[in-house]
Amino acid sequence: MQASIQPIFTWSQERIFAGGTQNVILLIEWKGISGKEESRRQSRKVVAREIELRIWLEAHVTFTECHGCTAEAGEGRSILLRLGKIQSKARKFIALEFSMAAKPAGIHEALWLQWQYKQPPVERIRELPLKKLSLEYSHHTDVLSEKCCFHVEKHLELLKTKKLLEEAVLHRTKSSVQTDFEHLRRQADDLLLLAARSGDMQLVKEAETVYKQLDAEVNVWSKTATR
Repeated sequence: MQASIQPIFTWSQERIFAGGTQNVILLIEWKGISGKEESRRQSRKVVAREIELRIWLEAHVTFTECHGCTAEAGEGRSILLRLGKIQSKARKFIALEFSMAAKPAGIHEALWLQWQYKQPPVERIRELPLKKLSLEYSHHTDVLSEKCCFHVEKHLELLKTKKLLEEAVLHRTKSSVQTDFEHLRRQADDLLLLAARSGDMQLVKEAETVYKQLDAEVNVWSKTATR
């Protein structure tokens, strides 16, 4: 039976410096997949529910932050991510930040990942094969100047933007809302700077959307504050 989700993993850097602790980001994206016949009949059909991703960390790896979902502590050195459902042809993203302790030069295993989900219509539990992710450690100092993978950087900023927008709406009636607005405006500025550097029009559109929503939220907050 064909799998209902197709995951892709992208490190912010394929090589890191071996001489000290390094911070890295793992972008995880997954796409909803359905059979050809089903795809023709119903393109937005839910193809997987109750998606879970369990990640086991090697001893030199420390999990530090999650963007796009909430991480739960699992047994041993593991974390559990509950990722809900996905429709056919839809694509979702999360980003995880890790701290990597110093290691000898070479390729070292970092993470082990296992996907589990319920596959409609019979809600049968399915698992994808266990996936191993490794990173290369190098003593060459040129790796210190290597930039973050643009694909990872782009989606990390989009995930941060989504969270800030949600917080601004949630805190609309609270005194901290002005701080949220400042963070949101800075985030929109960062999106524009990244767009200018890369020429990515999706980032331009996202920044414009943030500015418009920010203006709308400020107007709503101003009316509420003057009552």
